[in-house]
Amino acid sequence: MAAVQRRKKIFLTGASSGIGLATAELLSQNGYEVWGTTRSKERAAHQSFFHVVEMKLEDAESVKAAWNEVLRQAGQIDIVIQNAGAGIFGAIEDVSLMDARWQWQVLVEGPLQLFQLAVGHMRTRQDGVIIGVSSLAAELPMPFSAHYSAGKAALSALLTGLSMEVKPFGIHVVDLRPGDIRTAFNDHLPKTMPENSAYLPWAGKVWQECLRLMEAAPPPDLIARGILEIIRKDNPPSIARMGTFFQATLGAWGGRLLPHRRLLNSIRSYYGLNHIDEQERK
Repeated sequence: MAAVQRRKKIFLTGASSGIGLATAELLSQNGYEVWGTTRSKERAAHQSFFHVVEMKLEDAESVKAAWNEVLRQAGQIDIVIQNAGAGIFGAIEDVSLMDARWQWQVLVEGPLQLFQLAVGHMRTRQDGVIIGVSSLAAELPMPFSAHYSAGKAALSALLTGLSMEVKPFGIHVVDLRPGDIRTAFNDHLPKTMPENSAYLPWAGKVWQECLRLMEAAPPPDLIARGILEIIRKDNPPSIARMGTFFQATLGAWGGRLLPHRRLLNSIRSYYGLNHIDEQERK
């Protein structure tokens, strides 16, 4: 008689909406047991396909407590998907240092703590998968989202280093870089655009473009299917770019091939800032 295969157990952050929710649902439907984190259990009270765990990435005690609770319930964690995140919209001059520190905690320090906990658990078993959901913004920084872009670039660098360090211990690390995905991300984005800001015309134009791009973006199911494909592989890629062909393929190639000044001009043009330059000169 063939042995019954054990259900693999997944620790997934940011599971209450968007990419996280779509991923939790798809993985559960495909035989994985998922523990999904959310900042507040009430945000995930409507679902029934994953175990809900409360966690705040900017709170080190909260991260540790959530990890220990999932480990207590699951006994073993096979896959960690660090998906949760947040952004700040505003000019570097306008965003307060307090807000910038919060952004860094959410995008870098919290995930780093989670990676440390995951590796400590997986290394002794010589097995495991860690997926960090970064962003194409790590390669193609966005104007007026520099804090978000910087945090994602730092996350990508951590994932790269981690991948090299844990290779002897059988742990696979994947840096997943989505482009624009149609979620409610922008609805909860703190915006720092003071009425007297010198950057208001440019920031306003970028915000309009962000809303337009979000409306036309592919749904989060695209990333959920990509994650399922990654964790099914015996040897997953170290970097996976996902999104529209223009962003995930053409944009990514442009970011690696274009001279830096031309790349920055192309990004400004993509968001319509050259047009605002001309208007403000008149």
